[in-house]
Amino acid sequence: MRLMALYLTSIVCGFCMMALEILGGRFIQPAFGSSIDVWAAIISVFILSLSIGYVIGGRIADRATSNAPLGWVITIAGVLYCLMPWYGMPFMEALGESIHTARWGVLLAALILYLAPSLLLGTVSPILVKLVFTNAAHVGRTTGTLYAIGSLGNVLGVLIADYLLLVYFSLNANIFWMGVILCLLGLAHMAVRVQASSSAPASGPESAVGGGVA
Repeated sequence: MRLMALYLTSIVCGFCMMALEILGGRFIQPAFGSSIDVWAAIISVFILSLSIGYVIGGRIADRATSNAPLGWVITIAGVLYCLMPWYGMPFMEALGESIHTARWGVLLAALILYLAPSLLLGTVSPILVKLVFTNAAHVGRTTGTLYAIGSLGNVLGVLIADYLLLVYFSLNANIFWMGVILCLLGLAHMAVRVQASSSAPASGPESAVGGGVA
């Protein structure tokens, strides 16, 4: 049951991470269009945020004795998702025409809109590695399964966002309700404690949440 709950966390966070990357292109389109510069900026920001998130998440994991820190980072990420539909468009409009037409303008907008929530979700993977570790004899199998499930969440996030969410639901509703789900997941981790092993291995370079970012 413990592992199933942690694996579910991995797949949900992986889903929301990659769904935001796909939805983010459409979200930013009214102000910046849909050129290759837009996608280069969004992909770069997500990869950068994951890299920073891994470092921060590793430091959190080293100090964590339970899943409480995990609950906090997921909840804060969820709050940012929920707020994005309200502040996103006014923020982009306030940037002005000069930034809208500059090639670097979309990179600035993507950094401000997407860096914080994706960075927070990037911290999830190293913390989960600490939490799923229970037996040194099975550490490879356990963490390998964690990475595989997280990558499955990535794939589902891309495909479901593209084929279903963008087709049948409004863009703002998609982002908001993903935020609600993340908040509920984070609060659940704060309410139901999972103790971390005191002898867990250092987290590896792969990501159980964002390994599929491309």
